[in-house]
Amino acid sequence: MSRDKQPRWGIHKKLVGTFLLILIPIYAISLWMNQQGADVVRQEISNSMQQKTDYVMTSLENEIERITTLQQTFINDADLNDLSIRAATLTDYERTKAFKDLQSKIVMLAESSKLIQDVFVLMPNLDKRLSAKSRFNVDAMDQGEYESLLKAESRTFNPVYYSGRLLLPLGYPSATRSQYLLVIELSIEKIAREMDVFRSYGDNVTYLTDDHNQATLFAHSGGAEAAGKIQVLERDGSGEFAIDGTPYLVFVKRSEMLQWSLKTALPENIVLDPVYSFKRWYGYLSAASIVIVLVASFMIFRLIHQPLKKLITGFRKVEQGKLDIVIERRDHDEFAYLYAQFNRMVGKLNELIQEVYEKTIYSQQSELKQLQSQINPHFLYNSLYILYLMADEEDYDGIRTLSRHLGDYFKFITHNKADMIPLEQELNHARVYGAIQEIRFSNRISCEYIVEGDLSGWHVPRLIIQPVMENAFVHGHEHTEENGRIAVRISCRQECLTITVEDNGKGIGAERLAEVRQSLTLWRDEMETHGIANVHRRLALLYGSASGVCIDPVATGGTAVTLRMEAGLAGTGEEGEWQHASYTRSG
Repeated sequence: MSRDKQPRWGIHKKLVGTFLLILIPIYAISLWMNQQGADVVRQEISNSMQQKTDYVMTSLENEIERITTLQQTFINDADLNDLSIRAATLTDYERTKAFKDLQSKIVMLAESSKLIQDVFVLMPNLDKRLSAKSRFNVDAMDQGEYESLLKAESRTFNPVYYSGRLLLPLGYPSATRSQYLLVIELSIEKIAREMDVFRSYGDNVTYLTDDHNQATLFAHSGGAEAAGKIQVLERDGSGEFAIDGTPYLVFVKRSEMLQWSLKTALPENIVLDPVYSFKRWYGYLSAASIVIVLVASFMIFRLIHQPLKKLITGFRKVEQGKLDIVIERRDHDEFAYLYAQFNRMVGKLNELIQEVYEKTIYSQQSELKQLQSQINPHFLYNSLYILYLMADEEDYDGIRTLSRHLGDYFKFITHNKADMIPLEQELNHARVYGAIQEIRFSNRISCEYIVEGDLSGWHVPRLIIQPVMENAFVHGHEHTEENGRIAVRISCRQECLTITVEDNGKGIGAERLAEVRQSLTLWRDEMETHGIANVHRRLALLYGSASGVCIDPVATGGTAVTLRMEAGLAGTGEEGEWQHASYTRSG
């Protein structure tokens, strides 16, 4: 029989037949038992949820009623009347004492209930607003807030919604400059926390609404359809409706005093857990289930577990890089097809890996050479002009010094085209460049070099420090007249190398910093690279995405640019073979 011939009994048919044999008798018995238990639990859950709904609404009603009672008692406070009505007749000491006493009292009122967010008094004759949150500071009155509070209806519970806050004012709706308002701000967030009792049920739909003001205080919706159906319910008590065929239990409680409604709904399938209440049937089912599970386990082990284990073992070997594996199967079923495709996949992977490996090497070598070549001629033009100026001024000592530095500079540039060089050579080149720039800027800017750790253990790409220093001179110290400083700090550790170039120049603005960081992050192949972007791309190519350039402002002024190189694959040597970790122990 050929390997491509369709199997007579496939894995799918074997599994379906096995599970039907197991599940049909169990399902028939469980269906009857669950139906009996669900009827009992349904009624108990409905009663419990209705009691929770009633309790939450009653608790809110009682607490808010207590708050309004305290507010009505406080409205006749002597200090409040003195400040609001006869403030002009009080001495400075009496007025200050009255403010402090009133502040203490409203703080106590604010702390008397967990639902109170703030308590404040508006005194229009003084144009003052005294709040429990202000802690003995008297603020000017918010005229918009005051006008909104004046429009409150005259009833026992008359909330006003202003700027997302729930306010309870007490005073005269037609107040004049000689009157005052005592206002309690209720915390909508803390009122919402009272709904936490319903969070134990997933996918619940809960709404707490102010029917009089047509405002929603709390909403936890399972979707637009659920929200629409629950909000139209008006009567108290329990009921049900369906959303997309799923039955929901609904519970409603309305407060006549507050004119608030609490409506919650939750899916039946969440609250009606399976009930096993018939011990006799449970015993029969348990005995039968043990036998069936043993038979099913043996069949699944033989038909599925062993072939899958063999296939998984093959994948694990591929993960470990062992691509010479071949797996076989005698039976002509779906697993035989999978095995054949697995073997074809491994063969194709071997071919693709070799192709990608070669392409990657050639691509990176070409790109590194191109990136490096962009920064070789940057420094020549300015240097020659400086020599011309020195010659014109007959500064022969300066010419000798600068010529020596330039000789060292171009010797480094032209002597060796290797991609990787010792870190000590790169640092010496940075020192030469810094000395040339100090001469150019007439010693207005000085450079210092701080090294931590052993330089000899590291090899780095050529010309990675100079472009960063050049950026610090050109952009950081472009207008520096004196006391300019550029510090190069090198920290050598076994696992990583960091090089930080920090200047005390004019710094970089937040908008420009964001643009530079984004340009490093969004680097694309078609973009022209230069300067810091050039260095960042080279480090990312050589050391991976965890390495590169990081730019940060300095708190005391200036900019810090950090080059980070993780120890790992570090490109290719002159002979074209991959070199491993760019860190090596000396000796």
